[in-house]
Amino acid sequence: MNRRPQTAARRAPGLAMAELLVALLLLAIGSLSMLRLQAGLRLDEDRLRQHDEALRRAADDLEQLRGQDSRPEPVQRRPLPDALDGTLYLLDRELADGPAARLLGQTSRVGWTDRAGQPQSVEIGSLSARLDARLSAATRLARLDASGRSVGLGRPAPSARLPPGSQDLGDGRHAWRARPDATLIWVFDSASAAATLRCDKPVPAAGTTERLDAGSLGSCKLLSGLLLSGHVRFATDTDTVGEAQAEQPASPVMPLGLKLTLSTTGHPSPAWECVHDGPDGGTTGSTRTSIAYHCVIQPVAPASGGLPRWSGRLDLVPSGWLLADSGATTGATGRFRICRYSADQDGNGRIDAAEHPATHIAVTLPLAAQNFLVIRASARCPVDTGPWPWPDPVDDSTVAHQP
Repeated sequence: MNRRPQTAARRAPGLAMAELLVALLLLAIGSLSMLRLQAGLRLDEDRLRQHDEALRRAADDLEQLRGQDSRPEPVQRRPLPDALDGTLYLLDRELADGPAARLLGQTSRVGWTDRAGQPQSVEIGSLSARLDARLSAATRLARLDASGRSVGLGRPAPSARLPPGSQDLGDGRHAWRARPDATLIWVFDSASAAATLRCDKPVPAAGTTERLDAGSLGSCKLLSGLLLSGHVRFATDTDTVGEAQAEQPASPVMPLGLKLTLSTTGHPSPAWECVHDGPDGGTTGSTRTSIAYHCVIQPVAPASGGLPRWSGRLDLVPSGWLLADSGATTGATGRFRICRYSADQDGNGRIDAAEHPATHIAVTLPLAAQNFLVIRASARCPVDTGPWPWPDPVDDSTVAHQP
């Protein structure tokens, strides 16, 4: 009567061991699956983060092309600045003919190798005018076709308004030395292009490459400023300046200064500060054909609230040369006029801030490509007659600014 229970009792330990082994096997399989799932999720997360970073760098490359001081060049496998996670990004830039003769197609491709050792890449394409990038004001402003649609090449993102050569500090800011021989460094918010610091740092030794970082900016003071920037070009070798000279002025630069006259009051000190990379005075015989300038204006808060703003007029100050007499239709030999690149690009019946008015009113954003053209006093400021948008997508029109 008791033999069967005794047999079952004797088998129980063996069965329990088998069940334990099966359970451990299932647990191991489950753990391995979870580890593989976690590794896969981590790889996907890395790829997504690296994809976003590569996309940002490709977009930055296209934006920098719009504001650089020379024509774009193809690039092959150029390493980009180190990423915070150590990923190496490589840039390829291709140039091709655009859909119209005066347009240039640009493709920026950023590649990297992911955690699994697989090559990855993203690319962005864009169009720009073939004219000198230093005259890019027109390419950044909209123009309407006969049906009222915008056919311009678009206005730049704020980061494109940062001075060319600005260095990424890696913390959402960019730093820029005003000129190689100047101690002045401005620090900008990378997203908005607003100036946040004014620093003084000794000039680096000749022949060395300077790398700015957040911990070595010198002596700094807080700043809250808006950028105003552009180029000054010269077409002083003819009395008949036409569209061709307006689009590709090639006369050598002349020494000058910059003067900003503000019509708003109550600005923090300093209210404004301007720098440029051209000769200041007494220098002649230069082979350069353009001067880049940048001004930082500390705006005031309007009495009725709203965004901080400034109003005023920027003028060039000749150094060693003279302007034509005010009101004169022709000028004496050796005198000059100053034109500004400006036109009602969007067809709204007025010259808005981005379209370079004579006097800026209630400016609340950074302004780029506020360009000038110096001509002989006996010449007239050239006007581009189109037709737009094709085959002439760029309006190089100018108007008299000084005197």
